[in-house]
This record gives sequence, C-alpha cells and structure tokens, in this order.
Amino acid sequence: MKKPLHILCVADEVDLLVYSAQICERFSDIDLILSAGDIPNEYLEYIVSMLNKPLISVAGNHDKSDDPIGRGVLQYNNEQRGGLGRIRFSIKKENGIHVLGLPGSIRYNDGQNQYSDLWMTFRIIRMLPRLLARRLLFGRSVDIILAHAPPRGIHDGGDPAHIGFSAYRWLIRLAKPYYFIHGHVHLYDLQALREMNYFDTTVVNVYGHRVITLPKEDDNAR
Repeated sequence: MKKPLHILCVADEVDLLVYSAQICERFSDIDLILSAGDIPNEYLEYIVSMLNKPLISVAGNHDKSDDPIGRGVLQYNNEQRGGLGRIRFSIKKENGIHVLGLPGSIRYNDGQNQYSDLWMTFRIIRMLPRLLARRLLFGRSVDIILAHAPPRGIHDGGDPAHIGFSAYRWLIRLAKPYYFIHGHVHLYDLQALREMNYFDTTVVNVYGHRVITLPKEDDNAR
C-alpha cells in the first residue's frame, strides 16, 4: 500500500518563505527535504533543525568542492549524517524512497563542480548496470533524480553557464523516476515555467523552494 510523501525542495537562494519563524506552520506536513545545490550550509541547518526531517542534497557549481564534503558531520534526527546529507553519483534511500544524486553544472570556467557534457555522459554510463538492474526489478531505477543542473533543452538557459546535460534526457527515459528535481536556472518571473512532463517524469525547477508529493512505498516493499 502506498501513502503520500511530502517533500520540501530548495535551491539557489535563501527563500524568506522558508527561512522564517513560521517555517514549522507552513511546512508542518513535510517528510523529507531535498536541496538541489548552491545553498548556504547555515540555511540547510536551519531548515533541518526546525523541521527535524531527513535531508538529501547535491552540490551546486557555487558550492565548495564536493569531494571532501562527507568528512563534515551535521546532527539531525538524532543521527550523525555526513556533509549535510550530500550525495554524489550515488543512490540514497530515505523515508522509503530512492534518490539518485547528480552534482554540478556544465563546465563554463575553471570553477568547482563543473563537468563537460562528455564527462557527465561517461560518469552516468558507469552507473548503468545498477540502474538497469533496479529498473528490471522494480519498474523504475529510482523514485527521484536530484541534480543541480537541468537536462539539455528542458528549463536550461541560452548562456554557456546554464546549458543542461544531454545525458540527463536519456537517463530520465531509462530510470523512469517520478521526478527529476533541479535548480541552477534562476526564475525571476512568477509566470515562468517550473514544471514539464518528459516521458512520464515530472521535471521541476525548484529555484527558491517547491513542495512536491509522491507515493511512498511500504518500507518492506523494496
């Protein structure tokens, strides 16, 4: 049996609707927090400490290099979790759902957490055996793909810094997640397109914040 899971997603800026004394009232039904990157650690710590819910995050291109992040420790939910829950090219299970984390953006200068389109393609190809096995066993490889950058041609920008990764498009078709969550592309127009359906996956730009809902598997289902 499935029941809905409510997830608070944040990215790219400190949103005053979240960083507020009313956070617990506004987000009282939240079960999980996802960060798509470029968020100050102090902001994430505030959200986690106030809502007391698990956090999964990926590094953005303006975050510090993601290589040593696992060495830091944040206390939340009475457990020791590494590096603000940050994951890097791996799958993490939390609250009964599986999240694949993909950090960084397209390479546009010598900054941190930037990758060429070809490098990202090869990095995802290395994950194919596990993703294909999970797709055959469960019908989908993961429930959510959490990335900093968008897929190529979906919500991405026209400038060199905000082009999406082309590999994300076929990854969505292969993995069949409920959601592909990303940030990186700032939205200043309230009417700007935030969501798009792509091969039965909802691609969402969570710039600022966004709450999503998806069915939760029973803990013993997978």
